[in-house]
Amino acid sequence: MAGRTGGGVSGTFVVIAAHAFEARAAAAVGRGVGKEAWGQWSLYRGEMWDLPLAVIRSGPGKVAAAAAAQAAVQYLNPVALVSFGTAGCHDPTVNVGTLTVAESVVDVALSELGELPVHIPYRFEPATDLAGRFLEVPGCRPATLLCWEGHVVSPISRPALLRGLEGLVVVDWESAAVAHVAEMWQVPWAAVKVVSDHGEADRLRYLAAVARRPLQWAAEVMRRACYGFACDQGDVAARDEPEGDGT
Repeated sequence: MAGRTGGGVSGTFVVIAAHAFEARAAAAVGRGVGKEAWGQWSLYRGEMWDLPLAVIRSGPGKVAAAAAAQAAVQYLNPVALVSFGTAGCHDPTVNVGTLTVAESVVDVALSELGELPVHIPYRFEPATDLAGRFLEVPGCRPATLLCWEGHVVSPISRPALLRGLEGLVVVDWESAAVAHVAEMWQVPWAAVKVVSDHGEADRLRYLAAVARRPLQWAAEVMRRACYGFACDQGDVAARDEPEGDGT
């Protein structure tokens, strides 16, 4: 399994974010973080607790996210892959800023290919020990995450997709790709998304401003969850959480 050696874990916590404002929020909880060009991407490297941290700003879409996840597996030795950023929600009663943690991720496009004679995975379940650490934080809500590169309200309104989906449902463009690559290489993964809009036509104009503070909190939750996960795996000595590690 990538990222595991002996009785614990060894390697880098890798965060994949589509947009620069998402990547900056994730990188801000590290220490000694520097930014560099990594091919066509931006790569932030530093430390989080006692383990290396890398944040890849991949650009939007499943192809970009899958390429970044594959590059992370090949070159960064990931302890875990975290899909981090914003997501839309069709339910206007769910407040903007709500922090969600995926209990499952569904690739909408692949879910519609059920008639093919070969099995194509389209529903992905995160590592329960990693996702569980996120959900320990009060205020984090479990969600089904639909991955579909379209308008946020369109896929959820399809009756075929609503069947069997219970609880909170959010939509992003990248998480299924990260999950798919992670599962191919047996790397633990999680998807952490802040609800940023309800599908408003002009949402992209104010997305970064609306999501800024919720993303800062999401990044701090990620920092604590990854610390707990590393302790569980035996890579970080169990102790009181150190203070002043974030920025």
